Amino acid sequence: MANDPCLGMLGLARRAGKLAYGDELVRQLCADHKARCVLVAADAGESTAKKASFYAARVKVPCITLPHSKDELGAAIGKNGCAVCAVSDIGLAAAAIGKLAAQHPEYAEVAAQLNEKNTRIQSRRGKKKPRDREAQPAAEQSAEKPSRKPNGSRPQRAGASSRPTSPRNANGKRPHGIGSRFASERKPSKNPRAKRV
Repeated sequence: MANDPCLGMLGLARRAGKLAYGDELVRQLCADHKARCVLVAADAGESTAKKASFYAARVKVPCITLPHSKDELGAAIGKNGCAVCAVSDIGLAAAAIGKLAAQHPEYAEVAAQLNEKNTRIQSRRGKKKPRDREAQPAAEQSAEKPSRKPNGSRPQRAGASSRPTSPRNANGKRPHGIGSRFASERKPSKNPRAKRV
C-alpha cells in the first residue's frame, strides 16, 4: 500500500506541520481543541486504541481505525511504527478520509461529516462577526472609546496617579512666598556627593 492516497495525504499533513503522532502529542492536540480527527492503526494495542477514542470523544471529533498497519502508517509519515496520529487541519483531514472512503465504503459517513464541517469552516473564513451596536448598553459603548480632553492631551491611564501641582493665581503663576516644594525636593543639599562637585 505504498501508493495509498490516504497515507499520501497524511504524509502531506506531516510535512505541513498539521499532524501529531504518538500518544503524548495526540493527547496534547486534543487537549488544546485543535484536533480534527484521530487516526489509529489497525494493529494498534487495545489500550492505545482506547486512549485515542477517549481523546477524540472529549473534543467531539471522529476516531477512525485505519485499514493500515503501524508500519505502513509510520512509513507514510516518516516515523517508525506509528500507532496513533491526529490531523489538526480540517481540509487535510477531510481530504484524507475522503480518499479513504473512495476505496473503503464503510468510511463514507465519517468522510461526509468531515466534508460538511470543512465546507462550513471555509464559508466562515475571512468574514468578521457582525457587531450589534444596538444591543450594547450605552455604558459599554462609551467605555470602548477613550475619553479625550478638549485640549488634545492624552487621556490618563487607569491606575496612574496624577502629579500634584502647587497653587497658582489667576495668571497661572505661582505667588511669591510659596516656594515650590518640588524644587526643594530636587535640591541635592543633603546628598553628600553633590557637595563634592
